[in-house]
Amino acid sequence: MRLHYALYIKHYTNFRYRVKRGFTLVEMMFVVLIFAFLFGAILVVMTSSDKSWRTGRDKITEQQEARKAMDNMNWLLRQSNPNWVINATNYPVTITSNNRIDFYQPVFDEQGNISMLQKVTFKLNPSDTTQLLKKVGTQNEAVIATKVQSINFGGGCSGCSAYTCSTVAADCPVVKIDIQTLEDKGFSLTSKASLRNTNIALSDDTEVQQPESGEF
Repeated sequence: MRLHYALYIKHYTNFRYRVKRGFTLVEMMFVVLIFAFLFGAILVVMTSSDKSWRTGRDKITEQQEARKAMDNMNWLLRQSNPNWVINATNYPVTITSNNRIDFYQPVFDEQGNISMLQKVTFKLNPSDTTQLLKKVGTQNEAVIATKVQSINFGGGCSGCSAYTCSTVAADCPVVKIDIQTLEDKGFSLTSKASLRNTNIALSDDTEVQQPESGEF
């Protein structure tokens, strides 16, 4: 019993002595190293999670922009005609280098008659090819999608599957559109727009609103 008590007193005395004298430099460095490792691991996890969240957010934003742009192009194209004719002058759908499309949207008066044509253009921004631009008539151009990898226009019928047609045939008034985005291996969206206002004769005094040649 006395031996056990003596060992307890010795152990307790050594513990109080170590508490009083504090930690050694090696012990302090070891503790700091452990905390630094834990902090670094937490920082790596948080950075990786934040990057994944931002990538996912940007991808969703790109997809939403691409869908809105596609819906807008489809809606406007459906109102058009493969080749409007006013006083023997043609106003066709024109596709340039697969990534630009020009066509004419009808504007109706209160009686439901076409009073004017507005030229509509969709193309990639020459100064920033990740932006998709839209211009209607003489209005200012607008950016309707960003982070675009590519956009392709072409005839949507047989023989034009590889976007080889620069015009849209009257007997097959369909435009095929493909949008590819940049983020996270890209997002591809494809659609076919059928031009519905075919075989409509316009009066010779129908106004045409469009930019000056070479303006856009």
